[in-house]
Amino acid sequence: MNHRLARRMLAWILAISAVAALIATSIQLFFDYRRDLSELEQGMHYIEQNQLPGLSDAAWNFNIPSMQLQLDGIGRSQWVSGASIQYGPKQAAELKTGTVSGSKPFSFELHRNGAIVGTIYIWPNLDVLYRRTVDRFVIVLSTQIGKSLITTFSIFVLMTWLITRPLTQMAQFAQSFQPGQLFRPFRLRRRETASPDELTVLVDALNDAYQRIQKAHEFEVQHAEILSREVEARTRELSLAHQELARLSVTDKLTGIFNRAGLDEALQTAISQARQTQRPLSLIMTDIDHFKQVNDQHGHLTGDQLLQEFARVLRQTIPPTAIPGRWGGEEFLIICPGSDQEQTCALAEQLRSTIASHVFPVVGHKTSSFGVASLTATDSSNDLLRNADDALYEAKRKGRNQVAAAQDRDTTSLQGITDQAIS
Repeated sequence: MNHRLARRMLAWILAISAVAALIATSIQLFFDYRRDLSELEQGMHYIEQNQLPGLSDAAWNFNIPSMQLQLDGIGRSQWVSGASIQYGPKQAAELKTGTVSGSKPFSFELHRNGAIVGTIYIWPNLDVLYRRTVDRFVIVLSTQIGKSLITTFSIFVLMTWLITRPLTQMAQFAQSFQPGQLFRPFRLRRRETASPDELTVLVDALNDAYQRIQKAHEFEVQHAEILSREVEARTRELSLAHQELARLSVTDKLTGIFNRAGLDEALQTAISQARQTQRPLSLIMTDIDHFKQVNDQHGHLTGDQLLQEFARVLRQTIPPTAIPGRWGGEEFLIICPGSDQEQTCALAEQLRSTIASHVFPVVGHKTSSFGVASLTATDSSNDLLRNADDALYEAKRKGRNQVAAAQDRDTTSLQGITDQAIS
């Protein structure tokens, strides 16, 4: 039979008994120690009242043998470990007895005929206090431990027989219960009691609970398959909705290609893969030339149609490995994994030619400028984007409708160009 509950309660009872014993012992030792200190103070008071007058007379008369004799008598007290007396002119002379070091001494002035004839220092014998305290601690604690052990063992036996044993029977019944099998009510294996006690009530509640579990199991079996199908259907719907939300979060609503957030994520992944595989990576940044004029002359709806058609031309022209996206406004970015700068410039030139020859709805022919940049060993994503953007500005500066690469930029000539001149 497993008695873990009884052992656990036994440990708690032992712990509580031990704490109670320590508290009771500490309180008793505290008051005993205070009583011993009171006796020590009474001893010092007795010495002051009965022996210091004789010492004062001896010090007044410089009767050194008498002073030494009385000092030795004080030192023989159980409360005194040592004493010393200073007397004479400026109290320069001194007599000692016993151990005159350790704790702080009691000091008394010796008076005779209204004058101070000396000072006596008495060192208390604290070892007596310590020994008494230790002896009492051992006796009281041993008594408390003995009582606690006897009480705890008796409670352990009673709890094992009256509580743990019936609970173990209930646990065995609970472990053997299988929903769907023939249910047999549980009965305690003990002598019948005249009136129901707490365990009887617990057994009745246990049987009632398992009967309800049996009925609930039948209901569960009937509906489990239906619920499973419903959960599976809802899970599929949620998964599809989550995938759609994830796609929409990185997709430009107007053009259907990546938005800036999607491009940022794709660029970070492409840079990480390029560094791991030691393969080249390049960017193409393109901008529709004079796009503002389209909005001004034909309206924003025509401008939106131009952006949609421009994105469609990009998707049809670039290779499957390239990743297009709308960077913002009329600017588009194309990530070209595995493509060096020369290959990427050729692709950009192909795009430029295709767009220039394409007839867009309403506006007809439009041109675009392209900036190309390739990843170097020290470039971050921001560096690579900045290089592509600068190359695009260079293409704009040179007259638009052309391709400029990052290493072809004339940085000195770019310093005087404003955003208005570029657009």
